[in-house]
Amino acid sequence: MSRNGSDKILNNRVENIGEVWTDFGTLISKFTKISRINSKKAGLTLQQAWALQVISVRKGISPKEISSYSGTSLPSITDLLDGLSKLNYIYRLRSSEDRRRVEISILEKGTERLLKFQKLQQSTTEKLEKALNKEDISAFSRIMGTMVKVLGSMEKTDGE
Repeated sequence: MSRNGSDKILNNRVENIGEVWTDFGTLISKFTKISRINSKKAGLTLQQAWALQVISVRKGISPKEISSYSGTSLPSITDLLDGLSKLNYIYRLRSSEDRRRVEISILEKGTERLLKFQKLQQSTTEKLEKALNKEDISAFSRIMGTMVKVLGSMEKTDGE
């Protein structure tokens, strides 16, 4: 992005589509940085916060499902889960239907950390919402939905 890239973004000037993608990368980078700061304030790494979020929503999720969902290798997910288990944020339970399957659930201590992180993230979201009007939010939502569909389709066809 050029030195005056922030000005370009703030003034909604689009000179070429390449710059739009560069700006999108900058947006992702800045949001990730703020999320890392928020996770640190909550006493978590960003990966731990993400994993706790997934585990809290998907009760009894397996490490393999977490790996598939995130696109992260199973050994990396296992290491992440080992750390969360040592902190008493999660527990593992063998499935009664299939002894090979391990189900992951969040413990109260993990829920408390996750809620602290979510509160910080909500504050960030509220600040963004105040800076945008309803039309901007609607357009952004529509664009993101389209991008998710296209990328999901590409993932299916290009990944084979």
